[in-house]
Amino acid sequence: MQNDQPDLVSELPTLEGLLLWTMRAWVIGHCHGRNVGQAIHNVFTRLGAPEAAQALDDFMSTLGAGARRMLEVNCTCHPELTGDERSLLRALVFEQYEAPDDAYAMLATMVTEQAATAACSSAGRLVCSLVMAGHALRPTTFDEKRRFGNARRPVHGSARSHYLH
Repeated sequence: MQNDQPDLVSELPTLEGLLLWTMRAWVIGHCHGRNVGQAIHNVFTRLGAPEAAQALDDFMSTLGAGARRMLEVNCTCHPELTGDERSLLRALVFEQYEAPDDAYAMLATMVTEQAATAACSSAGRLVCSLVMAGHALRPTTFDEKRRFGNARRPVHGSARSHYLH
């Protein structure tokens, strides 16, 4: 682990690993013109949150359209995480634990301000869908663990690459 963050996909909790897989699959589909929508929808349906598939699509579309630079998202089979992938997962954690300013700041380093705002909205819908289905992302860095504690339930719970082939 680098800076108390996972380096490998295998080090991620299951839910985060599934989210990363869906993001990577989305990029493969987008870059190679493959229809991966059903596979992504199936993942979220199995989690009991089928509406999360549309939120993920909106999130990734917004990031792609507003990117300030090429975002590093690996292929689904790649074992290592990129810094951008870590940041995207952390932005989702921030949205889940109602720290939208932190999510916005994280995303605004990668995309335009307008895209960061829209991506935060999509991210909020995504994590809310998961929480309502009984799933919660876990804080992954030391600072996040200290800030959010080891909370099993997020605040929303009571409310609403270049390695592609």
